[in-house]
Formats: sequence, C-alpha cells, structure tokens
Amino acid sequence: MKCFYLLTKIVVLIIVSVGSTQYVFAEESKINPFIKGSFEAIQKAHSEKPYIISFWSQSCAYCMRELALLGKLRKKYPGVDIVGISTDSLLEEERVNQILSPRNLLDTEKWVFADRYSARLYADVDKKWRGELPLTYFFDKQNKRVKHLGTINKKELTDWFAEQSRSTLQ
Repeated sequence: MKCFYLLTKIVVLIIVSVGSTQYVFAEESKINPFIKGSFEAIQKAHSEKPYIISFWSQSCAYCMRELALLGKLRKKYPGVDIVGISTDSLLEEERVNQILSPRNLLDTEKWVFADRYSARLYADVDKKWRGELPLTYFFDKQNKRVKHLGTINKKELTDWFAEQSRSTLQ
C-alpha cells in the first residue's frame, strides 16, 4: 500500500510538472492578432518605459538581421521592451516562434497582422506607410516617438539602447 501511495504521488508530481511547463511555453508563445486600433493600444500599454515596436516579415532579409540585433541588445539592456509585429497576415504561431527563437525574442510581445487586407492596417499605423520594411518605432521613457524606415545603423541602435537603460536607472 505504501508503494502504491508513493507511486501515485510521483505520477501526480510528473503531471503537475508537465502541465506547468506547457503553461509557461503557452505564455511565451502567445500571439496577439494585430487589428485596427492595436498600434494605439500597444502604445498605451507601454507608455512609461522605453520600448521598440518592430514591424517585420519573414521574407524580409533586413528584418531578420534587425531582429537578431534587437535580440542581442535586449539581452545586454533588459530595461527596453520589444514588441514585434509580423506583417505576414495570419502567420501561424509555430512559424513566428521558429523565427524569433534563434534571435532571443521568443519571450517578447508578439503580434501578427490579422486582416487579409494589409493596407487597412498600414494606414492605421501611419497614413503614409505602404508596407515598406523594416519599420521600427522607438519610444523613450517620456513616450517620445521616433520612426525609422529601413535598416538601422548598429552603433546608433546600440547607443539608443544604452541611453534608455541609463534613463531607466535614474
């Protein structure tokens, strides 16, 4: 009877452990649908801390390099949040995670365009944007926004991360 009780306890512990692991993974991989109004909602949710919103596509080589750089800098300067938004309409969660995982961005906030008519979402972000990538928005602690279309200079990006990290310590 003691063996049965002990065995039952072990099985319950294993089930609880596996269940917890799945829950943590599910939280890491949560993908938000990017719809009209999402850009504004993201800004409101992050308003008192420096953060970056990076629009990317799986077919954009420059985006992939920029995501890798953001992942490295985020690791060095953890005080800056990164919000990644895939412009690939309805991109599957598994594919998003395959792209972000090797770039150390799996646990960042993730969004995917959820409207097959992408131009509607482009206009909601910026009336003049036609989908050119990469597109990155930088927000400092005071929520001052700087838009950058195209590839980012590594030194300038590193300096920005360092400055934001210093400002959050003050």
